[in-house]
Parts: sequence; structure tokens; C-alpha cells
Amino acid sequence: MNKTFVYINLAIVSISAVLLCLLFVFRIPDGNIKSRNHPLTDNWYYNGGASPNVTQDEMADPENPVYDAVNPISMYRKVDRTTFNGSDLCFATCNLYFKIYFDDEMIYDFAPAMLPIYGDYYGEYIHVVPIPEFEGIKTITIEYESLIKGDGTSFRNMHAESGASFIMNMVQQNFWKFILSYSSAFLGMMLVILGLFQSKRPMKMIETIALGTMTIILALYTHTGTHIMFLVTRNPAIMRLIEHICLALLPAPAMIFFAAITENLNSHLVKIILWLVSGNFLLCLFCLVFGITDFANLLVLSHTIIAIAIGFMVFMFVREVKLENIKDNRYRYILLAFSILFTTGLIDIIRFYLPGWDDDTSAATRIGLTVFFIVLLVYETTSLIDTNRRSVESDIQARLARVDGLTGLSNRLAFNECEDVLQNGESGKCLLVQFDVNDLKKVNDKYGHLEGDRRILAAAEAIKSTFGTFTGTWCFRTGGDEFMAIMTGTNVEKDYEKALEQFEAYIEEYNKTEKPEVPLSIPCGMAVYESGKGTSLVGAERLADDRMYARKTELKEQNSN
Repeated sequence: MNKTFVYINLAIVSISAVLLCLLFVFRIPDGNIKSRNHPLTDNWYYNGGASPNVTQDEMADPENPVYDAVNPISMYRKVDRTTFNGSDLCFATCNLYFKIYFDDEMIYDFAPAMLPIYGDYYGEYIHVVPIPEFEGIKTITIEYESLIKGDGTSFRNMHAESGASFIMNMVQQNFWKFILSYSSAFLGMMLVILGLFQSKRPMKMIETIALGTMTIILALYTHTGTHIMFLVTRNPAIMRLIEHICLALLPAPAMIFFAAITENLNSHLVKIILWLVSGNFLLCLFCLVFGITDFANLLVLSHTIIAIAIGFMVFMFVREVKLENIKDNRYRYILLAFSILFTTGLIDIIRFYLPGWDDDTSAATRIGLTVFFIVLLVYETTSLIDTNRRSVESDIQARLARVDGLTGLSNRLAFNECEDVLQNGESGKCLLVQFDVNDLKKVNDKYGHLEGDRRILAAAEAIKSTFGTFTGTWCFRTGGDEFMAIMTGTNVEKDYEKALEQFEAYIEEYNKTEKPEVPLSIPCGMAVYESGKGTSLVGAERLADDRMYARKTELKEQNSN
């Protein structure tokens, strides 16, 4: 079941990536869009003498018959060369088809073809019309009709200025929205990637991936109000589609994250939301493919599912607080930020259904996203620092557990793990070299254990300074006076001969310079082990041990003579 939640979030991230790619792929398809370099500006009048306010965020009173699609309405403006020479007419339209006339000549016709995937209308579109040189006084007339009735159609923000300046001003006015949205998208993607590396902690993996997915969805949903996308896409209908698809998908990762952080992933409430989101998403796709209805007509369903999800999460949160299951203060902070985010989202949903709603339907959500983004940064930063600290402490403890406290060589635990690696290897050849320190008991009894420890340290240094210098060699202290070296490599036999020669020379030099009361003597024995050849590692170790004892006996006989 845990993997299912991961797959759901990864599927939503994939859909989000495809939606984002649409911005760079699609343009408004071939239709009736023509433009010539002629002037347009503000200060317009209806034929009846009324003056529409096209310089602000409204076009006219909703009661005006401008919304009648059967009988298009006209507004006009007289212009002269002094006022408009060298300027561009820059403005945004929302869900309007229109024609622009310069005196009696049509100079601009905006009536893009709408494919079923775009829905019934295109959303907002920015126009920049260059104003060429002209003489005398001209009359500019705009004849337009609405694609929808009621709110949601307008000429907005009309200015006579350079097109580049107009676009840059719009970008600057919405730059904080752009930074918020795309920073959130980047953070969300990083969370998804980090979550994929949490395979050893399934609950943390689900939580992190779901949080990242939700952040990406919110970033995509709020980015369409930044106007940055008009610089890279000529198809505002795609941005409108992204808004609605993101809204339909949002409850799924949000519910999974909330359930993961409160340890309620097996709750029936989570399954209900996932089924509702899946049904809503498939219904949107069905309507898009077959052109049954505009997906905006399904907004009420998306809003209802979001409201249900919020209700479920409030219920789960209250229950967990009563049961005192949420004890980590960091979780409390992120749950608080999460609550603020969804409260602001609920406010936007309510605003949408109120008369005269603002065109920026994600304004409150953006405030909640700002709070959530800041808390999320703090939460994830402290979480990563804490995780790294624990990881470092764990690594240190793991290393210390595998290091001999007296000699600094690897200990018996490390040797046992190395044995497992050798036994499970598919192929490979290595040499096992067994060492034993002579006369340690004699030194301990006669000169004390401190001197015995010095003898063990001297033996460890001898092995490390000779055998340990060869690449692919590991040295272990496996017992009180027992040591083992494992040598690997392509020329392992030659390396062993060189190491043994250096080892014997080191012992001889040590006895000459240090002059211990009992000369240092370390017999060794070697055996070959090849994994994947049917040989026994235990047998190889016994053979090395037998050869070491044979050498031990030989050295005692030499010393007795």
C-alpha cells in the first residue's frame, strides 16, 4: 500500500511536467488572427456617448450590452499624430473576439480557433500593436463580442507606450508572484528527488514526495497570474487548462501528505479522496477529448472535493491532537502552515462564487503559499540538518564499532562482515594471511600487561606499515594476539612476496633499534581463496592458520637452538 501512495504522487508529478511542457509547445492554432502596424490608444467612447474604462481592470458595467455575443458592440477613439506618434497600443483582453478599424480599414482581427482541448474560451491574452507614422486625425474603432456572458470578459490595462516597456512593467508588477511560484516549484521538485532517496524510511519517503508534489501543483496553479508565461507561450488557453487540472489534482497529494504526517495512511478518508480526485480527473479528460463541455463547468466539482478534503483533514487533525499523537513541534508548525494554506484556498473558492469576483482567483492562496513556503523551508532545513547529524553520528558509531580500540586496526566485527562479502562474491581471488604474536603471555606475566599492550601495538604497526601499504589490502585484529590481512588485486601473489619481505625486515629492524626484553616475533601463514570456484573460505582460513602454526613451531625451534 505504501508503494501505491508513492506511485500516485509520481504520476501527478509526471502529469504536472507534461502540463508545464505544453507552455513551450503549443501556440494558438491557425484561425483568423491578422495584425498590421497601425496605432491604437485609450480614451474610448461607445456610439451612445458612454465612456468605457479600459485603462483599469474593468471594461464596462456588466449591465452594458457589450456582453451580447449576437450583436457586437463598438467603441471608438479619435487619435492625432502628436499624441500617439511612435507609441504602441498595449492591452490585455479576456475572452473577447474583436476587430480593430483605422478609419474604415480593418487593421487587426483577433478570433483564434479554439480546439476542444482548450475549452470554450481562451482566458487572458496580451496584445502589443505598434503605432506607425500617420498624418492628421484618425478614428480607431474596436468592434467586439464576448465568448461568455457575465464576469470574465474585458479589455484591461490599456496603455499607449512601447511594447517592451509595457511587458516589462507587467512582469515587474507580478515579479514576487513569479519568484514565489517558481521557487515553490523548484523546492517541490527537490523534495520529490530527496524523497526518492528515503527508501529505508517508507513513511518519510511518502511524506516528502507528497509534500513536494503538492508544492509543485500549487506553484503551477498560481504561476498563471505572473504574466511571465506570456513571454514564452502564445497560447493562454493552455495556462487556463493548467489551472483547472492542477485544481482537480491538488487534494490527492495534500491528503496523502497530511495522512502520512499524522500516520493515517490506511484511513478510509484517504481512499475516498483518492477515488474522488481520480474520478474528477478522468471526467475532465473525457470532457476535453470529446468536447462535451468546458472544463470550467467542472470547477464546482473540484471545489467540492477540495472542501471535502479540508473537512477530512480537520477531522484527522483534531483527532490526533486529542489523542496527543503529534508530539514533534516541527510537525505542529508545518501542520499550522498547512492549515493556513488551505484556509486561504477556501477563501479563494468562496470569493469565486461571490458577485463581482476578482479575476485573480488565487490571490489569497498565494498569501497562504508564501507562509507555507517559508515554514516549509525552515522545516526541511532543520529536518535535513537533524537527519545529517544523526547520519554522521550513526556513521561514527558504526566506524567505532568496527575499529579495535588499542591498535586502530579493523576489529573482529569488521572481519566478519568482510567474510560475508567474500563469500557472497561472484568471483575473485584473494590471499588470507594469518598472524600470531609470539611470547605475549610470557611478556604479560613477567613485565606486565602495559608492556604486553606495547608488544601488540608494535605488531599492529608492523602489519599496517608493510602489508597495509598495498592497494586492496585490509588489516584486522581478530583476537588478543591474532591478526589477519586480506590481500586482493591482479598481482596479489607478487604483492604478498614483497609485503612479506618488508614485514620480516621491519621486525628485524624493530628488534635492533627498540631492543625489547623479549624480541618481537610474529609468525604468519598464507592461503588462497577464490570465490565462485567452489572453494571454502573457512577451509582457506584454517589452512592459513595451520601454516602460521607451522611457522610458529619453526621459529621456536630456531630460537631454542
